[in-house]
Amino acid sequence: MSTHPSSTEKHAERKMDVLRMLQSSMQGSMQGAMQGGSAIPLNDLAKRLGVSASTLRRDLRELQEAGVVRLVAGRVEAPGSPGAEMPFTLRMLANREEKQRIAIAALGLIQNGETIFLTGGTTILELAYLLPGQRHLTAITNSLRVANALLDKPGIELIILGGTVRSGEQTLHGLLTEWGVQQVRADKLFFGIQAVSAQHGLTHGQMVEVSTDRALTDAASQVIVLADHSKLGRVAAALVLPLSKVHTLITGSEISPAQLEAFRTHGAAHHVNIMVV
Repeated sequence: MSTHPSSTEKHAERKMDVLRMLQSSMQGSMQGAMQGGSAIPLNDLAKRLGVSASTLRRDLRELQEAGVVRLVAGRVEAPGSPGAEMPFTLRMLANREEKQRIAIAALGLIQNGETIFLTGGTTILELAYLLPGQRHLTAITNSLRVANALLDKPGIELIILGGTVRSGEQTLHGLLTEWGVQQVRADKLFFGIQAVSAQHGLTHGQMVEVSTDRALTDAASQVIVLADHSKLGRVAAALVLPLSKVHTLITGSEISPAQLEAFRTHGAAHHVNIMVV
């Protein structure tokens, strides 16, 4: 498997860079008491990204069709809030080769006959594509995408938790979801998360997901976090779990030496197994 990003992955990463820059610009505008979204001249954005204006326009047309940016008189505007998540389909393409390596490593931790929880998230979906891997399993999920990947797979007994659908992510949350979690137990939880910090633990910018995630961790014997290097060292608004509640963290070899040292230091203190693949 190649360690070099494909042209599709580079394309996805560039679009994510566009959104990150717009979100950062929007945050600055809000601090300056401006109303609504913030805009950046297209030519300025192209220079910051190191691409031609024509290349950037192609990316922006796709983002505009997805409803996450607006092109107005040669300027690029993000209509959403500064804390908004990147679209799932875009995140799925970013760092995909790394996510696939992480998923392969996670597959190796699953034993025949186990019951596992699978949350939402792009790396967890990569793991779902690999299952059952010659194993008979019971898989419990609150993700419609994960459930769809596991439908009709031999060797998988699939349980889908009910609840209110978060449409962009296609995950289920709320009272019914948490009630469902309380009725079951799992050997392992395979957990995707927005931000992982050695000091601040697992955090998320979407408050609706926090109580569901906590319920899942309480019902699992082991918590295994799957996070590509872009999630590491980040801190979002809502605390989901401290690092001490994690049994294993699997990430890619793209992690920086400083981040790796920080996670190994804090991980050793809390008996967290750090796997780099």
